[in-house]
Amino acid sequence: MGAHRGRGRNGLSLPGEGSSAGAPRWRCPTCRLPLSEDTAGAWCDAGHRIDRAREGYLHLLPAGRLRGRVPGDRADMLAARRALFDAGHYRPVQDAVAAAVTAARPAIVLDAGCGEGTYLAAVDAPIRLGIDVAKPGIRLAARRWPECRFAVASSFQLPLDDDSVDAVVSVFAPRAFAEFARVLRPGGMAVVASPGPDHLAGVTTLIYGEVRPHEQRPHTADDPELPSAPVQRVRVRYELALRTSADVEHLVRMTPYWWTATPAQRADLARRERLDTTVDVIVTVHDLGLRPG
Repeated sequence: MGAHRGRGRNGLSLPGEGSSAGAPRWRCPTCRLPLSEDTAGAWCDAGHRIDRAREGYLHLLPAGRLRGRVPGDRADMLAARRALFDAGHYRPVQDAVAAAVTAARPAIVLDAGCGEGTYLAAVDAPIRLGIDVAKPGIRLAARRWPECRFAVASSFQLPLDDDSVDAVVSVFAPRAFAEFARVLRPGGMAVVASPGPDHLAGVTTLIYGEVRPHEQRPHTADDPELPSAPVQRVRVRYELALRTSADVEHLVRMTPYWWTATPAQRADLARRERLDTTVDVIVTVHDLGLRPG
C-alpha cells in the first residue's frame, strides 16, 4: 500500500509535503518499525495499522501499557491551562522557553509532554513534533495547531528513531533524559522548565496555610537524572495578580493543588475574585547530543 502524499484533514502536512518535508517518521508502537502515513492513518511494514484521529494526530501508546488507566492530565486541567495561557498570564515563561530553543536554530523540535501545545506552538522551527500521554491534551493541541505533528505517546518510549531531532523541550513534565539523549542528534539540546522555589507561593498559602517552597533539583553534573550540567540557566520570576474568579480557578485547577484542596477550599477558590501569587520557573539548557558510545 502506497502513502498518499499531500495535505490531509485540518491542514495536516504529511511527509513529503509542506512543513513536514524531512520530518522524522513516527515508530510503530507494536514493533517499533518506521510508520508510513496517509490522511487516514499510518502503517508499518509488519502490517500494523493506526487510524488517524479526526483532529489529525496518531495514538502511539503500546497496547495494554496503561492497563485501563486514563493517563496524564485530566481534560479539565488541560482546558484550565489553555484558558490561563490564552489570557497571557504565563507569557514570560513561554517566551523564555521559546527563546532558549530558538537560539539553537533547530530544524526539528520535539516537545515531550506537550500537554495542550502552547509551548511547542511558541517555538520557531520548521518542524515541530509534540507527544503526551494525555489524549485530551493532544486533541486540543492538534485542533489549534495543525501545522505541528502530534501523537499520543510516552516520553519514556518516544516513538522516534535515534538521532532524529535537534532539540527536546520538557516543561513541567516527566523528564526521560535517556530517551531524550537517544533521539537527539549530535549537538542536540534539551530545554527543561521546572518550578523555582517560590512558584505559586500564594496558592500554597491558601491551601496549606503556609508557603511550601518547591524542592529544587540540583541541575548539575551531580544530578543523577542529568547526563550533563546545564550550559544555560534562566530564572523567570514575576508577581501574578489575578482579578477574576475565572482566572483564579483556572490557575489552581491546572495544578495538582486543586486535588489536594478540600471541597470547602475548592468552593472558596472558585468564588475568589482575586489572587496574588508568584510565578517562579527555572529554564535550563542541557547538551545531550554528545554522549559516549
